Amino acid sequence: MKKLTATILAIMISGAAVSAQKPSSYVNPMIGTGGMGHTFPGACVPFGGVQLSPDTGNIPHNIDGVYQKETYKYCAGYQYTDSTIVGFSHTHLSGTGHSDLGDILLMPGTGDIQLTPGTADDPDSGYRSRFRHETETARPGYYGVTLDDSKVKVGLTATPRAGIHRYTFPKDEKAHIVLDLGHGIYNYDGKGLWSTLRVENDTLVTGYRITNGWARTNYTFFAMTFSSPIQDYGYQDRDRVLYKGFWRRFKQERNFPEIAGRDVAAYFNFDTSENQELIVKVAISAVSTEGALKNLRAEAAGKSFDQIACEAEDMWNKELSMFEIEGTEDQKSMFYTSLYHTMINPSVYMDVDGNYRGLDHNIHKADDFVNYTVFSLWDTYRAEHPLMNLIQPERSADMVMSMIRHQQQSVHRMLPIWSHMANENWCMSGYHAVSVLSDAIVKGVHEPTDETFEAMVSTSTVPYYAGLGEYMELGYVPMDKVSTAASTTLEYAYDDWTIYSAALKAGRTDIADEYLKRSNNYKNIYDKEIGFARPRYSDGSFKQDFDVLQTHGEGFIEGNSWNFSFHVPFDVDGLMELMGGDKAFI
Repeated sequence: MKKLTATILAIMISGAAVSAQKPSSYVNPMIGTGGMGHTFPGACVPFGGVQLSPDTGNIPHNIDGVYQKETYKYCAGYQYTDSTIVGFSHTHLSGTGHSDLGDILLMPGTGDIQLTPGTADDPDSGYRSRFRHETETARPGYYGVTLDDSKVKVGLTATPRAGIHRYTFPKDEKAHIVLDLGHGIYNYDGKGLWSTLRVENDTLVTGYRITNGWARTNYTFFAMTFSSPIQDYGYQDRDRVLYKGFWRRFKQERNFPEIAGRDVAAYFNFDTSENQELIVKVAISAVSTEGALKNLRAEAAGKSFDQIACEAEDMWNKELSMFEIEGTEDQKSMFYTSLYHTMINPSVYMDVDGNYRGLDHNIHKADDFVNYTVFSLWDTYRAEHPLMNLIQPERSADMVMSMIRHQQQSVHRMLPIWSHMANENWCMSGYHAVSVLSDAIVKGVHEPTDETFEAMVSTSTVPYYAGLGEYMELGYVPMDKVSTAASTTLEYAYDDWTIYSAALKAGRTDIADEYLKRSNNYKNIYDKEIGFARPRYSDGSFKQDFDVLQTHGEGFIEGNSWNFSFHVPFDVDGLMELMGGDKAFI
């Protein structure tokens, strides 16, 4: 791609001089690892389906149904203030205020084998290990650390669909790896529905797990290879299954080639007396273990750890080099780290052969596009997706097509609201996928067809979705039906305007006329007496005892009337009139 001068960021950084160093050398992946939704994605490639990262905490989301408030710290799995590492899992969300994933956790060790993680207060009670930040290295496509308890040196890198581990064990120690299929982020009793493990031969292990989390039914298949043969191995299902059928005739705990259960942990022993280095390659798939094997062979077979790490760095440099900037070292680090964060999600969600798990949990084939997942649209429709239209138009076109296929596979016939891993989790408000589609149409990134407008119109007319039926009937969302009625009305009106804008661009005047009228619904919740947006009830009355500064219980989500009353970017003149004219607006 031709280099893009960063004029759109001239407020922050001016000029267009080429940096003396590679852009990735300015990236600090560990900026923003303290919680509030920030993440350290560890080893990943741009928009990759694998984010191989250390997890430092495993506080469950709830215990016996009671929410554990400390769990929110671990929505990304990693906390910089922690001093222990539980292990290294292959999937993570970035920047979200809620969480899931943490699939397929590995932890190398020496000495006695333990198949439970232990606690931060007592790491010796499990396979967890202490570590120090002085031994950590983090750069795009690579993460490294030394585990203090076992003295194992860990290196991690990734391809789009595989995580690559390099473990260097100390001399004269008994080396092993723990595979925990029960571990997860925002874990709780019952999140793990089922998992299986097959030892195919002495260097290949396959399996899968199904979880019930934010993604209600999430399938993660994997294929894992070792650079040295397994000496022996064993398992434990930590959740007792009352009925085992005739599997009970086998002693499955040690050197039996397959196991299945709700909370399976396994260990694999290796002889590292001659070669202290062990390379583990783990590819994942949402389709099948066969798909995971195809991904592994296509992206990692025959390549050394260093070769894959260099390829990952090259991928990042290719993407980050589209901007040429000048500024201080801090400014460059801030800029490139921020740009790096925009390229973690959405992420690829299909195998190398184009197969992927759809929202209907059937297997589909993406013949003419790349299928993506992790659409956090309430958070990303304003800036992330418009940025992608400017700097990643081909990827953006694929993301749009992924959303359209989502809509076609949805029993509700709706575009994604907040979707990941072939699941809709219904988080936040509005139907902002229409904004993403419309922006792509207006920018010339997506050529609309009948299925494009079918997807937008169908999404915006589902009567049982969050007051949408009342919105179409009354012209606003009533507060006695939806607690965030005022902000939801404003979001629907904006989304309707984007449908109008796209339809106008495409010459679909029938749709354009209808949705221009609908976009004016924002006016129905403005109280001219106070000059602010104010929620109304089904009988037409405004909410009484209304506080424009209060963020709770006043009809708005994650904001107040002062914030949301200005959310009419498509009709500023109309908004100014409602607020009492130019002087009052200013």
